[in-house]
Amino acid sequence: MGQASGVILPKLDGMPVECRISAEDPRAIKLAQTLTVLGLAEPGAWDEAKRSPTGYAHAALKWWLALHGGEQIRQNFALNATISGSPDLYGGEDDRRELLYLMVDPDSAGYMILGPAIEMLEHVHPRLPASFYHLLVGAVQRWVRVYDYRDALDRVEMLREWAEGEGDQEQYEFPDVEGCVPPSMKLKPLSVKHVQRIAGSINDQLSYQLVQAALDLNKVWRRLSRPAISEETREAFMDSNPPLPTLLVTFKRHDAVAGCFDDESQAFLEASPEPNLIVEIDPADHASVRKAFDTLAVLCETMAAASRVAALLPGNDQEG
Repeated sequence: MGQASGVILPKLDGMPVECRISAEDPRAIKLAQTLTVLGLAEPGAWDEAKRSPTGYAHAALKWWLALHGGEQIRQNFALNATISGSPDLYGGEDDRRELLYLMVDPDSAGYMILGPAIEMLEHVHPRLPASFYHLLVGAVQRWVRVYDYRDALDRVEMLREWAEGEGDQEQYEFPDVEGCVPPSMKLKPLSVKHVQRIAGSINDQLSYQLVQAALDLNKVWRRLSRPAISEETREAFMDSNPPLPTLLVTFKRHDAVAGCFDDESQAFLEASPEPNLIVEIDPADHASVRKAFDTLAVLCETMAAASRVAALLPGNDQEG
């Protein structure tokens, strides 16, 4: 039989059955491309994100958090990581349309009670409690805001200044923050090398675990410096409140430090707070994207290490 006349249609096997025009931010498209090239995203997430560059970047962020201690962090902290087109989530779009911003902030503050651990470490060395505190709190506050007795002392000083000049100052009662700080906390911390030497001679298992966990934490946060931000980005927070605390540290439950925190927290959201961490990203620049994700990795691993310390603290899980 001869071939009939007509048009032979080309085969479309293996071709996408659906094509869409993306109306998403061009920065998200560039970021999705860079994440793929750098191996910072799972290629399979593209279909799961319904081929949305924004959804793909979100999936990459979620995967990266899980890879760097997300599960451990959630046991003691409530942190969110966001990639935004503006440094101010409550403001308008950024004029510098080429940049994106990686930001980390808490939903609520984690809580550590250090009094029992300090009392325990006093029996090992008189200056070990202050050293342990310095290692723990110093590491965490390199990346996120910590509210501790020093913030509470500043709060009391401010309240006293407000009361000056009033007719009857005796009517005011101020929280006794000084009285709740253990005397050993007022001693000079030991050097890291000195703490390492002491750790090797500690016989009490829990004391050893606490000191070693604090030393491990000290190593993690030092792997990368906190990136500086440009003056243009800094200007976006000129009228903002300080960052929300990611961690509250007290010596006893419901002590004067906790009371100051509860009182001061009423004003935390009177103005938009600064992010705990903000990193500028050029989505088309591989080095910029890599640096942002490396920074997030160190922050996450620092908070995961802090969470491991929290799990060891005696009395930290008591109710009431």
